[in-house]
Amino acid sequence: MHSLTPLSGNIVATLRDHASRATGSQRSGPAASSKIRGKPGINGLFLAILLLLPTLAPAQDEAATENAWSGRGALGYTSMSGNTDSENLNANLQVGWQQAPWKHSLTLEIIQAETDNEKSADSWTVLERSEYSFSEKSYGFGQLRYQEDEFSGYEYQGSAAAGVGSRFIDSEKQLLDLSVGAGYRRTKESDSNDVEAGPIATSDLHYEYRFSDNATFSEIALIEVGEDNTYFQSETALLSKINGSLSSKISYLVKHNTDVPDGVEETDKIITISLVYDF
Repeated sequence: MHSLTPLSGNIVATLRDHASRATGSQRSGPAASSKIRGKPGINGLFLAILLLLPTLAPAQDEAATENAWSGRGALGYTSMSGNTDSENLNANLQVGWQQAPWKHSLTLEIIQAETDNEKSADSWTVLERSEYSFSEKSYGFGQLRYQEDEFSGYEYQGSAAAGVGSRFIDSEKQLLDLSVGAGYRRTKESDSNDVEAGPIATSDLHYEYRFSDNATFSEIALIEVGEDNTYFQSETALLSKINGSLSSKISYLVKHNTDVPDGVEETDKIITISLVYDF
């Protein structure tokens, strides 16, 4: 049986302490009402993710813990002036923890753009995914995704899903990973403020082809199919290593919603150039 790490133990103890205090106060005092600022449950949801990730790690020595963690940060910025003035900023941070049979990852992506002093893109996405390996190639997964995109026609889209996947190809040259699942999604339209919620079917694709030790082509795609809207996202990228930890990346990102308000384009296409640092 796995035991909790010291950090996890402290977190769990703190949560229990807060729960005990909350219970005690409810029993001794009159009922009180409170208002949650921001999106209902969102702050608590992602706080829970950050708190629970360490509890899944088995107790191990310090060296093994350090080797289990990995990360990648990417930052890109372009500026144009003349007939058209434009600025583009994109940032991406990925943090992962892997210790068989568990694998966890947390990704934050931000994209902003301005053309002729008018905002033309503004979005941020958080994705948490956990996998449990059944064998060398097959696994089960659970994931949470939350996105705010000012120009998508939706104020926010949040989903939770679980399913199974397989690494059909995993060699020195190629990687092909495909997963399918089902879950639940909640969205809010920007114009009408209508909130829609319901079941979804999901699928994720991750493909890589390594031309050499210094050049890798990748295709990462996801799709969420619901009764009211189908969301599709695809990133096609080429990563070129500059030195041991630093690389350059050029990518083509496509975001597509099938059901959008009048006057909103269904598809956004973004080309980014970034510097990538692995740690």
